[in-house]
Amino acid sequence: MIQFSDYHHITPVQVRFNDVDRLNHVNNATYLSYFELGRVQYFNKVINDFINWDEKGIVIARVEVNYAAPVFLNDDIYCCTKVIKTGTKSITIKNSIVKNLNGQIIECASGISILVAMDYVQQKSIPLPQTLVDLINNFEN
Repeated sequence: MIQFSDYHHITPVQVRFNDVDRLNHVNNATYLSYFELGRVQYFNKVINDFINWDEKGIVIARVEVNYAAPVFLNDDIYCCTKVIKTGTKSITIKNSIVKNLNGQIIECASGISILVAMDYVQQKSIPLPQTLVDLINNFEN
């Protein structure tokens, strides 16, 4: 069972009416938006203004999602985010979408995202800046 203590970064998520499909639960594609929300909030907290997003940044190279339990319109949900690996040019992020159901934390979906550092001007991948790696490692440890 997942615990909030497994993560250093937790983002509350509001389930919107348009997130819900005909089966009355959150549509599978919406979980990617929840992951994005958690990822953006994570980077805002951890790296703040370190990156000049007009010139360099990160792009998603791969996303994998595993669905475990449905999320419904009025559920109390959170996106838990952590970096589980930094490579030479990439970052691997783990997300979990969890809901608080009567005090019990239930994992509804989990995912892995691989992000690659990019030079937007030259349109090519670049090594992760060491300062970025240090900021992430300091936060995660």
